[in-house]
Amino acid sequence: MFRFLKKYHEDIKQGRITLTFQPWDTLRVLRGKIYRAHQVGLVRVLDVDFKRLSEVTEEEAKRCGAKSLEEFRRDFEELADREVDFEKERAVRVEFEFIGEDIEDYKKAMGNVKDSELNELKEQLIIADQKNARPWIIKTLKLLREHGYIPSKDLEKQLKIPAEHIRRNMKQLKEMNLIRSSQRKGYTITPLGIKVLKSLSAEKKS
Repeated sequence: MFRFLKKYHEDIKQGRITLTFQPWDTLRVLRGKIYRAHQVGLVRVLDVDFKRLSEVTEEEAKRCGAKSLEEFRRDFEELADREVDFEKERAVRVEFEFIGEDIEDYKKAMGNVKDSELNELKEQLIIADQKNARPWIIKTLKLLREHGYIPSKDLEKQLKIPAEHIRRNMKQLKEMNLIRSSQRKGYTITPLGIKVLKSLSAEKKS
């Protein structure tokens, strides 16, 4: 259904790209539904509508991954595989979030795991936090559960951790399906992350 240029695949998977303009003549996707993107994985549609290509802004072009409107237009023509009249034509504007490379990733992020997998995740978190001079993992998950989305800069301030460490740490949590990210909003916890936190809290109380 969705197609993205190969040069943007990794940025989509990392949550740095959350907007696309697809060269469709009809609205082929619905808000809230999950679709497979060719050679990328699964994406959830957050919003969808038509927009005239002449009205695409510089900011929107950058959210699509392009460095400028000129690059955006070159990319769009490559995606459409034809010459495009940017003054007259329109495209389908889609806000989306990447949720995993396959359905198993999505199921895990939604908390659909076995007890043995849940226990393994908890053990990994506890061991990883114990190895750090300043434990951050469980504290980070609690912050995300409390605030929803948190931009990277705000996490740096609250955790007192340098930006490069934040990126590395967040990548680790994303690989475990405990968080997801959006270029505009920042990081947020997944249902699996909430499930792990609840289980850890229950153990402490007992």
